[in-house]
Amino acid sequence: MIKKILKIIKSIFIKEKTFPCIVWDGKKMSYPNLTNTQIKEIEKLPKYEGWRVMINENVI
Repeated sequence: MIKKILKIIKSIFIKEKTFPCIVWDGKKMSYPNLTNTQIKEIEKLPKYEGWRVMINENVI
């Protein structure tokens, strides 16, 4: 329980690094800044089946 509370507090103060990305969902492209966690979710979760995420290295 204490670990969970500490994790929540830590997540408030420590921001995860974001990457400029190109996301293609099969119909349209978008250019969000996504965290590594969000990129992994899009690659793994079935609700994002068919989606492609590429880190836009030209912007970095």
